[in-house]
Amino acid sequence: MFRKSLLMMAALSLAVWCGAALAADAAAGKVKADDACGDCHDVADWQGEDAAAIEAMIREVASGAVKHKAKISLSDAEIANIAAYWAGG
Repeated sequence: MFRKSLLMMAALSLAVWCGAALAADAAAGKVKADDACGDCHDVADWQGEDAAAIEAMIREVASGAVKHKAKISLSDAEIANIAAYWAGG
């Protein structure tokens, strides 16, 4: 029983570590934000906001639920990357 618990804990730790390794890429987010959003937005616009809140806002804009100057088309990964960049700024 102890051995099984130990293996399960090791597997869970590995899954968490891998998830962190696959987390959003702020450097890629900077490139995309500069390209797609840089004419109107700067990283300082989001000071104090966390990545989850920024990501939710970007998703609403991309879906058309929130009015925006221009239609934006971003993948889920691009949205997560931009949010990571803006939250880290």
